[in-house]
Amino acid sequence: MQVLRNKATRLIKIMRFKILTILIFSVSFGYSQNYDKNYFRLPVNIPIRLAGNFGEIRSNHFHSGIDIKVPFVGIPLYAAADGYISRVRKSADGYGNALYIDHPNGLRTVYGHMHNFKKDIETYVKNAQYKQNKFEITLYPDSSKFKVKKGDLIGYAGNSGRSYGPHVHFEIRETDKDIPINPELFNFKIKDTVKPKIFFAEIVPINSNSSVNKKYEKQKFKAYYKNGNYYIPKLIKIKGETGIAINADDYMNYVKNTQGIRSVKMFIDDTLYFSYELDKISFYETRYINSFIDYAERQQTKKNFQKLWKEPGNKLGIYNVAENSGVISFSDNKIHKIKIRLTDCYNNSTFLFLRIQGTKADKINDIKKETLKYNEDNYIVKPKFRASIKKGTLYTNIIPEYKTFPKKDQLYSDIYELNSYLIPVHENIYYAIKPKDLPKDLIGKALLVNIDKNGNYYPIGGTYINKFIAGKCKCFGKFAIVADSTPPVIEIEKNNFEFDYSESNQISFKITDNLSGIKNYYATIDKKNIIFEYDAKNDRITYIFDNHITYKTNHQLYIEVIDKKNNKSVFNFTFFK
Repeated sequence: MQVLRNKATRLIKIMRFKILTILIFSVSFGYSQNYDKNYFRLPVNIPIRLAGNFGEIRSNHFHSGIDIKVPFVGIPLYAAADGYISRVRKSADGYGNALYIDHPNGLRTVYGHMHNFKKDIETYVKNAQYKQNKFEITLYPDSSKFKVKKGDLIGYAGNSGRSYGPHVHFEIRETDKDIPINPELFNFKIKDTVKPKIFFAEIVPINSNSSVNKKYEKQKFKAYYKNGNYYIPKLIKIKGETGIAINADDYMNYVKNTQGIRSVKMFIDDTLYFSYELDKISFYETRYINSFIDYAERQQTKKNFQKLWKEPGNKLGIYNVAENSGVISFSDNKIHKIKIRLTDCYNNSTFLFLRIQGTKADKINDIKKETLKYNEDNYIVKPKFRASIKKGTLYTNIIPEYKTFPKKDQLYSDIYELNSYLIPVHENIYYAIKPKDLPKDLIGKALLVNIDKNGNYYPIGGTYINKFIAGKCKCFGKFAIVADSTPPVIEIEKNNFEFDYSESNQISFKITDNLSGIKNYYATIDKKNIIFEYDAKNDRITYIFDNHITYKTNHQLYIEVIDKKNNKSVFNFTFFK
């Protein structure tokens, strides 16, 4: 019998050890796939300082990789592991110049905002650009064309695309579905001993009959730091269903910029009530960030408050525990202790403590109001205004608010407002407005614009259908019709020698449009097609002199720029090179 007891004791100890091991592993690597954490190297040979981490909150998306700072454009970039280059892209926006490498372990690495590629890849891309006669291009080389070994040179870091400083955007994706996973879960030598910091908590009434400290609107509470943690000393009284949101940032050694929080857990009376981890986010899911945060707060104050509850139309797959979807509702009039734990990728954790006392809400008023439902198609039909809202566009049910305002100068319709721009949407809403006093010759030039709070116009397209002008955008707000008959503007960026470019290695122009935006541009030198690189963020096109022209002679340059309403501008220029 004693032998059986000893065996049972040893078995219990082994099981406890295994469970403890699993728990420790899950803390260190919340993402469960069994990838070799030492498989990759980082793409640079310089000390690592991050400008941004995985899951960081960005406009309409989560950051899908890490941004590695470089001191200047031209720092060499290296393959993170053995594999082959599966995709090459040149773009005026987004990742700019980008390479994609597929690896035998089922993962893909991405290198964005590059200055240029190594010589043979650059030649391959340039030839394809001239063959297709366009700058923006995506190529998928055969797996045997550009094989790489771990540490091979692949190109140089830059500032191309939607980038605002020299860096490399580095991603690790699951190859089969092209889903980004957190690179910081791999054993890269990135030093971080700094805990996240918490600034405010926000308590938000969920329903119209819910309140916070007797007020039917969200309330902010400052978090006070003491003995390594944060506290909200004041007792918070709620009635009905409410949610908590937190304003917090993470930080790292050697850099001043903020980082995103990896993991959040909320406990009520020491029981885990709500949690999520930002270790894997598909591009399909990334726009759900507008439900993940207090969207209105970001629009109004630029501050990010992360919600610790899940709206019914939010399909993010990051949530591990979500009791009652994270919504808090107490009716016992007792004081409940709330503990919120924030953790980064390097197990630096911070706690926020607060107390909430709750009572049952009054019965909801039975007055029936028209509701736009998140899980149904919705239509707004007025005599001169239409809106079509597809199922899945909203994150929760809302009450439609519709207003009209009189026509202003330069508009060819009244101004129509559907709900507030502070309400986020996930998919395009299709709008249509009936024109007012629009001349027939401007029908083809008419388009819808979204009018922001400062009166600025943002084009959302313009198609004439059944006496309406139609367009689409991912927003609520104010809309009207304008006409764009003004051609784009082409301006040469002068050098020090006027028409003599013998000492210059490039020639550049600014191309801008007043309203509908640039649709296309076309250039020739001496009647031969030339590829100008397009930098959308700076409205600049640039031709770097190469073997497509002869030297020590005069040249005739021709540029044609067309906007999205087919207004065209032409620029002719004679220069010496």
